[in-house]
Amino acid sequence: MLTINEPIGRFIALANLEKNMLPSKSIEQDISNLIDLICLRIKHEPIETVANSLLESMFNLRMEIMAWLANNDKPLDWYLSVLDQHIVANIQLSPFSILAETVSLVLLKYKEILLPVLETQPQSFDEIINSMYVNKPRYDTFRIFDIHPSPQIKYFKKWLDATLQLEAGIILADLILTNQIQFPKKRIIPELTEFLLNTIIKFGAYSIFTQVWNPGVDDTSNLTNSMKILSATIELDNRQFYHKTTKSELFNMVND
Repeated sequence: MLTINEPIGRFIALANLEKNMLPSKSIEQDISNLIDLICLRIKHEPIETVANSLLESMFNLRMEIMAWLANNDKPLDWYLSVLDQHIVANIQLSPFSILAETVSLVLLKYKEILLPVLETQPQSFDEIINSMYVNKPRYDTFRIFDIHPSPQIKYFKKWLDATLQLEAGIILADLILTNQIQFPKKRIIPELTEFLLNTIIKFGAYSIFTQVWNPGVDDTSNLTNSMKILSATIELDNRQFYHKTTKSELFNMVND
């Protein structure tokens, strides 16, 4: 399993804000380096370009932080509540209020998609972390999925990338909402908000196509409908190669 039901990016934004929060200087430096890259590149490049340039760094840092959190006495939710206290002062100001609403919507859908995935995992979170210590998964490991003959396997790589792109977008949003970066207001809406919404739609569509998640029959929200339409388009485009891989087969392949 490669993620948890809260984007690690939110923790990264907090750790950059409260410099002495982490006892691990190695992780602290990796976070600082990542934030510096985001702040530098975002001045001249579109958000999607910046996010795509940081996929490997985001993945490897995610693995480090998940392992650290597993051995820490405070849950991730506690840290995120501290971050929200920093954010609350700005969310009444436009366009920050619209950005905060978009982030909230995206996070709710992200957790909705991942919750059933976590509930059906045969391993406990501790067992997953221990396995990570032994196997030390790296982003390069998943590049081979791009050339796999199964469309579902290929799209699992896209699914993974969508989680990392979302992390980058969430980091940027939280940096803005906590005054850690000077970002033009005219780029918040529509560029950043649209990036977050488009990315969660891709994530949901890839989740449906790879059998990771299926939306409830009574879920008729615009966001979910967009996910269903994109997933159906992907299936149609891959129909001559399409063989439905079960969720257990997919996760067995990833964990092996």
